[in-house]
This record gives sequence, structure tokens and C-alpha cells, in this order.
Amino acid sequence: MSEKRKGGFLVDSIPLLDKRKAMKFIVYGLIAAILFGLIMMISRSIAQNAGSWENIANQENDMNYWNGLYGYNDYIQNQENIDRIRYWMEYQDTIFMNIARVGINIALVFILIGFLSFAVTENIDERTRRIYLIISGMILLLIMFTTFFGSVVVSVS
Repeated sequence: MSEKRKGGFLVDSIPLLDKRKAMKFIVYGLIAAILFGLIMMISRSIAQNAGSWENIANQENDMNYWNGLYGYNDYIQNQENIDRIRYWMEYQDTIFMNIARVGINIALVFILIGFLSFAVTENIDERTRRIYLIISGMILLLIMFTTFFGSVVVSVS
């Protein structure tokens, strides 16, 4: 273990990561997790407000029809467009939530690698190494639960 191996998998080089590189893994993982979490929140917000948007668009469509701004055929066409947009607003939640869930799991793997490399570094005291190992174990459990149990059922409300 005293000599550094070249090539191989990332798993083989985890103990060889220095503190600076391990901290980069943790920071980049946190930034990616925050960005993908932001995507999840925005997507969920759009899906939850789709009904309100449809009500406002229907009211505007009705008012324009009653005021004579366009005829019945345009009114029906606008109604179909409003329904189509609402369904897309709800369906995009499924697509972007699954993409963001995968992105968050990848970001958590980077964080896990960073904490594991801190845990196997020999120039850190034993208590701190145990804390890093416990943190990496908790992150691994979080990854397992979100991967195996969070994506069993995909529902569109």
C-alpha cells in the first residue's frame, strides 16, 4: 500500500486521495446535490400549481370569448391547448424528479467517496476517522434507501 498504483478503478484509488482532493469531492457533491434538489423543488412547484394556472387560463379564455375577441372554434382550440399545457405541467414532474433523483444519488456518491477517503487517511487521529466513517456509513444508508425504496413507485397526481 506504500506504492501508488496507476490506472484501475476509482475504488482502488480512494485511499490515495489527499485531503484537498477529498474536500473537492465533498464540496462538488454538495453543490450538485443542492442544484438537483433545486430542480426537484421547482418541478414539484410547477406540477402543484398546474391546476391554478389552468383555472386562470380558462377564465381568461372564457372572458375573451364572451367579449367577442374570437369565435367558438378559437375558443375550443384554446381550451384544448390549456388542457394540454396543464397535463404537461403535471407530467414534467415525473421526468425531472427522476432525473434529479439520479443526480442527487450520484452527488451523494461523490460525498461518500470524500468522507471515505478521510476515514482511511492515516495522518488523522482515530476518533476523527471514526466520525468520518460513521458519516460515510449514514450517507451510504441514505443512498440505499433513496435508490431502492424511493423509486419503487412512480406516480403522477
